[in-house]
Amino acid sequence: MDFFDIIKEGTGEGFADSLFKVQDSDGKLLTLRGEVTTQIARMLASRARDETRLFYITNCVKYIDSDASGQREYWQAGAELIGGDAASSDAEVIALALSILDSIGLKAAQIDVGSVGLFRYVLDYFGISDFEGVIRAVKRKSVDDLRGISMNPRALEMFTYMISRRGGIEVIDKLSEMADGDLGGQKGYFRKLFRLLDAYGCAGRVKIDLGTLREMKYYNGIIFEIFLGGIGTPLGGGGRYDAMMKEFGLEESRATGFAISVDTCIRALESCNFSFNSKEKPLGIFFLEGYEEAAIALANRLRAGGKGCYVSAYNGEREGVLVSEGVLDLSTGKEMQLGGMGGR
Repeated sequence: MDFFDIIKEGTGEGFADSLFKVQDSDGKLLTLRGEVTTQIARMLASRARDETRLFYITNCVKYIDSDASGQREYWQAGAELIGGDAASSDAEVIALALSILDSIGLKAAQIDVGSVGLFRYVLDYFGISDFEGVIRAVKRKSVDDLRGISMNPRALEMFTYMISRRGGIEVIDKLSEMADGDLGGQKGYFRKLFRLLDAYGCAGRVKIDLGTLREMKYYNGIIFEIFLGGIGTPLGGGGRYDAMMKEFGLEESRATGFAISVDTCIRALESCNFSFNSKEKPLGIFFLEGYEEAAIALANRLRAGGKGCYVSAYNGEREGVLVSEGVLDLSTGKEMQLGGMGGR
């Protein structure tokens, strides 16, 4: 639970309106946790820590469901990297997100990358002040809405290109040509980002789609969303939020991170016929008096190899293994040659 005004300032009105709110005895408006990043930024500010790596797995609650799953309570797994070079840190968290999904079997996941910083540069380049209007138009991919903001033909050409193209570093190269410059350092940033993603071995799974935007207000640099074919909603997403760190007093601090929807990942695995309930029973490791330590040592060895097991005193069981002077397979009555289990 946190103060609503603080969460609203960090995430923006759209997200804040979807949160459950309560009033405390002093009349202050509080909200149940709907996301984690804002709370992490506050925690770091209160402890004066400006460089660290954090991870979390926690539940969040929203009044309005954002992914049409019907869930108001949902679980997130995420990581935050505070400090470091922008491109290096962003590459690290993108690679980490993909490696996590690989480890649970979602190896076909891909990432689309956008940039709030790049949009702000283009707005400044053409002297356009209606940032929120442009963002709304980009989310709708509406050229007509963009015309209502600016009739400058070059600006419309660039914005149309930004919301319609998806690809690799060539997207940034072309945009740089259209702007006659390095895009305020963005060109060099994206070149370094993709060079490092290539070093991590995942550049081929990352595409630049400048129409990629997220609902959180605190993003001020790169933004990304994680997709998997056949799943209608993103598996997760993240981005850079240096500006929010400054709001909490960490003026020189940089921050980037991501969150993965545990619930969406479970639905994705179920769609691949993944079985969450192993039919293999845990192995019973039983012991006679004086051999409990040996039974525990055997259980530790088997668990390290991925075998489920439990330890219990022997009470006439006919399945499992019995640890005494040796190790006996109770179902066959044969001695097992495991070595090193010893006796008393």
